Amino acid sequence: MRILTLIAALLAMSSPVRALEVLTTFKPIGFIAAAMTDGVSEPSVLLPTGASPHDFSLRPSDIRHINKADLVVWIGPELEAFMVKPLATHPHVLTLTQIDGMPLYNYATNKTHDDHQHDQHSNGHDEHLHEGVDPHIWLGPSQAKVIASAIANQLGKQDPANHARYQANLAAFNTKVDAKDKQIAEQMKIVNQKGYFVFHEAYGYWERHYGMSSKGHFTVSPERRPGAKTLIDIRNALNEKQARCIYVEPQFSPAVIESVARNTGAKVLLLDEVGEYVSVGPDSYIQFMQQLADGFAQCK
Repeated sequence: MRILTLIAALLAMSSPVRALEVLTTFKPIGFIAAAMTDGVSEPSVLLPTGASPHDFSLRPSDIRHINKADLVVWIGPELEAFMVKPLATHPHVLTLTQIDGMPLYNYATNKTHDDHQHDQHSNGHDEHLHEGVDPHIWLGPSQAKVIASAIANQLGKQDPANHARYQANLAAFNTKVDAKDKQIAEQMKIVNQKGYFVFHEAYGYWERHYGMSSKGHFTVSPERRPGAKTLIDIRNALNEKQARCIYVEPQFSPAVIESVARNTGAKVLLLDEVGEYVSVGPDSYIQFMQQLADGFAQCK
């Protein structure tokens, strides 16, 4: 009887521990999470391909998915307001805009988030959230490394048996991002000399990182239609040859852009800021960086 008990105990000890179910809200965060969980598990992504976090509505199956996950990684209420209520009672949530050491910026400024909070207080008013903190943090290579570190550390706390693996994955990710970053920096120097407009103001982290600056944008956030004055100003700028290119996005390509660009000589090009055509996997963030750089580099 003792032998049977001992065998049962040994079998229990040797049986594999259930891998953590990691759920990311948004595909680009899934890219980073997949690099951290490589060799342990595969994260899942809540939003379907092509869906925008700006106006997404959760279904009952999404709520079940959230509740079942061991760890939910989301950007934050600045971009994903639909997640605030479902995550209120979840035991393990990583809110990326609230990570210690995350360099956050505001739209159209070089101020940090802390500077902006002080300005709001002193001015006695608060701006619309999407006009304050820029939540497109996955577009900054420096921010991506902070995200990766936060995910790896949280996974290590919840799954100490695989702590060493998560840290090794983090080190490998940082090395790959740094190598890709050096290549892309050369590509982006040429693009910045051409002059360009973007569809919506989403690329601030990428542009700051690579010393780039767009001539302007059609709208701050995709759910808002560009105003008549904005469209006139952009058409005038294009006619004056201040910009060679306009970048649109897979999810948002309104016909208004084509009409504004018509007869100006400006090219209308595609930027995939959410990695719609990149599959989630251990090296997907590196692929995402390169495809975004190649998208920008179409402006010739």
